[in-house]
Amino acid sequence: MNMKSELEICVKCLDTKEEIISKLLKLGFDVKEEFTLKDTYYVKNDIEVALTNSKNLFSSYVLIRETKKGISFVLKNKQLDSNGNIINQSSCKCPILDKDKGDTFIKNLGYKELLKINDHNYLLSNGKNELYVQDVEGLGVYIEMEQKNIYSDNNNDNDINEMISILNSYNLNIKNDNFFAKKSLDMLEQMINES
Repeated sequence: MNMKSELEICVKCLDTKEEIISKLLKLGFDVKEEFTLKDTYYVKNDIEVALTNSKNLFSSYVLIRETKKGISFVLKNKQLDSNGNIINQSSCKCPILDKDKGDTFIKNLGYKELLKINDHNYLLSNGKNELYVQDVEGLGVYIEMEQKNIYSDNNNDNDINEMISILNSYNLNIKNDNFFAKKSLDMLEQMINES
């Protein structure tokens, strides 16, 4: 299987899921898909789990992703700049039949479970751009924009700065000081603070 490379941005929302979706609908977007993702993150056993080590934790990891369509291993590699912003990423998926057997398999390969993230997603499109509104259990709402669209032939853009400009043009109530929000890092920080 080939690693697929793609640009993406992700921001934390300051409004509720309902408010964000309502605003996008008024801007000419339609809800194309609604789905739930259940991701279990795994990192190599020898990697230290600490917020100070987040660059190593989240630059290369494996997920077991559960969706309505099935279960898959997902290998993620992210190229980060010196500030920890994602400048490129790639992924590779492999379907599996059983989550528990997949968990045992990945642990036998020398990985440990890091965290779990469950989110309810809404894919919205206006025919030109597509946005994922993600209601993440325990964390709040995020908006993700991927380079490649599913429901239209064009890309959102081929440059991160242009993607940021496109997202900003919709005047959504978002934390626009960080277009590389990491749900996994936010979840890890929450877990560490609660322990």
